[in-house]
Amino acid sequence: MTYTQHQIVKRLGISRATLHRVLSNSPKVKPATRDRVLKELQELNYVPNAIAQSLKTSKTKTLGIMGPATANASQIDKLSSLYVAARELGYSIIFAYSDGSPEADANSIRELQSRMVDGIIAFDRGLHANTQLYKSLVDGGKPLVTLYPTPGVETDCIYVNTRDAFSRLTKHLIDLGHKDIGLLITASQSNYIVNRELGFRDAMKKAKLPINDNWIIYASPDGMNTINSDDEEAAAWKISDYQYGFWGASLLFAKRSRPTALVCYTDEAAIGALRAAHMAEISIPDELALVGYNDKEDAKFARVPLTTMHQPDELIGKKVLQTLVKRINGELPSKAVLEALSAKLIVRESCGSHLAK
Repeated sequence: MTYTQHQIVKRLGISRATLHRVLSNSPKVKPATRDRVLKELQELNYVPNAIAQSLKTSKTKTLGIMGPATANASQIDKLSSLYVAARELGYSIIFAYSDGSPEADANSIRELQSRMVDGIIAFDRGLHANTQLYKSLVDGGKPLVTLYPTPGVETDCIYVNTRDAFSRLTKHLIDLGHKDIGLLITASQSNYIVNRELGFRDAMKKAKLPINDNWIIYASPDGMNTINSDDEEAAAWKISDYQYGFWGASLLFAKRSRPTALVCYTDEAAIGALRAAHMAEISIPDELALVGYNDKEDAKFARVPLTTMHQPDELIGKKVLQTLVKRINGELPSKAVLEALSAKLIVRESCGSHLAK
């Protein structure tokens, strides 16, 4: 049986105002009254009308998530932590998938705004192409938190400093005695990827080591994860970082000379490089030190366990959600929150540190 609010308050012997305060978790309700009402509502299987409540409060208690463009382990962990944190704070999540292009992002934002979400979380990668889109959203008063800084946009952002992470990752190889170091990356124009290469170059420059451009391999020349966007069967994100790592490392190993160490842009790419090294009969780490980035389960259980940087994805998700809710509730200063988290170096067998001791 479905009960109306009129029937509920009559049955419980309370006013509509008290029922509303209980449902909105107001501190004005005595604990004993709240416990009694909630217990009765649970026994009646009462579900409040979210639409009706939103009309009264101008809030829907829903948050929109836009993206991510790729569903790798790192993004899945962020999504999971966002869902958990949202549930703990009494919010629902609406997901709008985007392939990462400005057009798809614009469509996702329109979809989320049509659902009257209270705020939006964008799995942004720091693309210049999204600057105007996000700026319009912020200027329109919609709370927005991104997972990487967008150039020219003043909005809340919780992210990992990938430039610093790759600088420290490269320095670890330098400290092990490596001077000839290569980089396996993609040609994506997102700052999320570009800063990886900048961090690599920072460390090499600081150590006064030469960079051999022949050893910088752009595994995805166009920065995209598609084979041919005009071919429906071949397109739609069917190339993985594992494949790019394998192809890129194979190109490197076919060169006349090769580095003694290789920095890979993700753990998946590093595992692909591991496979290419095995086929080329190159011993890891005896002949080539190899490092990745993210630190998920596959890094621990790779054929040669990977040295990598641990990205705190669960913490990112939790902080992003908390920041957005505080922004919605007016609990933050007008100046945008910009918090950079640090990745942690995880040393395993693939870098050969145990051989250097």
